[in-house]
Amino acid sequence: MQKKRILIVDDEEYVRTLLLESLKIYDYEIDVVENGIEALNQIEKKSYHLVITDYKMPKMDGLELTRRIKSKHPFTPILVVTSDGPVCHLLKTGATACINKPFNLLELQDMVRAILDKEDAYARPV
Repeated sequence: MQKKRILIVDDEEYVRTLLLESLKIYDYEIDVVENGIEALNQIEKKSYHLVITDYKMPKMDGLELTRRIKSKHPFTPILVVTSDGPVCHLLKTGATACINKPFNLLELQDMVRAILDKEDAYARPV
């Protein structure tokens, strides 16, 4: 079975590190970038089983990043981390799920595993 690939997108180094450290125990292949432009460049190089993005970021917010990813990669699940983002609008735009800051690490881990397990059920090639 191939390793699950996750892309973490957040402008705050602390949050990127927290997400990386809390998920690497599951042996995922994880890449980390600090903004939406870097994320789009990374997605052109490699496919991902899940993108985790912050909502509020300079250069490109999570809503625009979600739109752009979904336009080219409609089956890529996206988890948006937000403290005050428009959750309903994010979900309508294509986000798979949203989690509010501050988040519980166990809740985040469970949410990531649930999204990846659901993806396995559809068994699409990446």
